[in-house]
Formats: sequence, structure tokens, C-alpha cells
Amino acid sequence: MKNWTTKALGLGGMLLCSGLATGCIFVDDDDDDGDLAPAVGTLTIEWTIDGQTNPDDCAAFGVDRFELVLYEGGDYVVDEVEPLCEAFSISVDMVDGLYYGDATLVDSFDRAATVTLPIDDIDIIAGTDLVIPVDFPIDSFL
Repeated sequence: MKNWTTKALGLGGMLLCSGLATGCIFVDDDDDDGDLAPAVGTLTIEWTIDGQTNPDDCAAFGVDRFELVLYEGGDYVVDEVEPLCEAFSISVDMVDGLYYGDATLVDSFDRAATVTLPIDDIDIIAGTDLVIPVDFPIDSFL
């Protein structure tokens, strides 16, 4: 008696077993099983220093990077990004949901150069780009 194992790819889960039908084993481990990818939207933060996007201001205030820490629920960190200060913008793809964050300008030793500014009610919706402006006024520098 023969046992046959057949794996069919791309047939939407339809598997065939040949020979005598005793002891056939079906394995369906392809990635095309209809599972949907998580719904993703984009968060874009655009920061300024005292209302300006002058790269010289970064050096003048000793700022190296913009630090953005994103949280979900009870202070669970979901992401942390640190683009160069001179970029004045960062986009982060995120799964649908409600988040909050902390924004700080930091020096080259990763020390805060400004107070940390909270960003509340970040509502990410799939297929959209949420743009949030953040300004670091002169009096926010330490």
C-alpha cells in the first residue's frame, strides 16, 4: 500500500491526493491563506525651533537629533525614532490605533536640550497620513 503526501501551491487550499487514499497527509503552509495585513497609517511629525526650520539653529542650540518616543496604552513603548535635527520632519508607519508620544530635542550625547513636549491623542487611521506640528520655543531650551 502506498502513502502519498501532496502539497499544492497557489490552488487556494485545494489539495489532491493520488494513489490509494489510505494514509494521505495534507499540508497547507503557504502564505497565501487570505490573512489580511495589519491596517497601517502614517504619522508625520514636523518640528520647528521657535517657529523656524533653519538648520543653523540646530547647531546654535547644540541640538543633534529630534527624539520621538511613541506609546500605546499604559506607557508601552511602541517605537522610538531619532532623526537628525536638520530634517525637521519624520514619518513613521503605524498600525491603526490611538497613541501618544513625547518629543524632545537632544544633543550628541543623547541628553535633553529642551523640555519634553507631550503629543496626545495620536489617532492613526489606515491609509492616511496624520501630520502633527511641534514647535520648540526659545524658552523650552534647558
